[in-house]
Amino acid sequence: MTVTLPTEADDWAAAWRDRINDRSEFAERADGFTAAFCFEIRTDDAYTGEPIQFSVVIEDGVCTAARTASDPEYDFAFRGPYSDWVTMLQGELDISAAAMDGTFDVEGDTMWLLRRQDTIAEMVAAAQNVDTEFEH
Repeated sequence: MTVTLPTEADDWAAAWRDRINDRSEFAERADGFTAAFCFEIRTDDAYTGEPIQFSVVIEDGVCTAARTASDPEYDFAFRGPYSDWVTMLQGELDISAAAMDGTFDVEGDTMWLLRRQDTIAEMVAAAQNVDTEFEH
């Protein structure tokens, strides 16, 4: 089922949760991993609506929640413009490079994130596997 971003952001988040939990690579890399994330799509020239925040919770290597939320509690945040999210979700932008070069604003213990970058990469790979149509 194709999900449209940003219109169907809640459905997209649920599909993302399922894709994360379906990935055996994520389960291997995230074993013992627990953290709460805020992934925020910000406005830009292509998308002028309200920012969209996704709350993603990983508990002991399992994604227990992924949903849209206003002002979610988190350990780590990744924030960037809509167009860069589209590029990343299409597989044309690496999350690690985007975090390092300032394309995405990152909040949280960056040294810890660097040690777990393979887990974050698996979360992004799962997001890239959500059948997504981009509205803008």
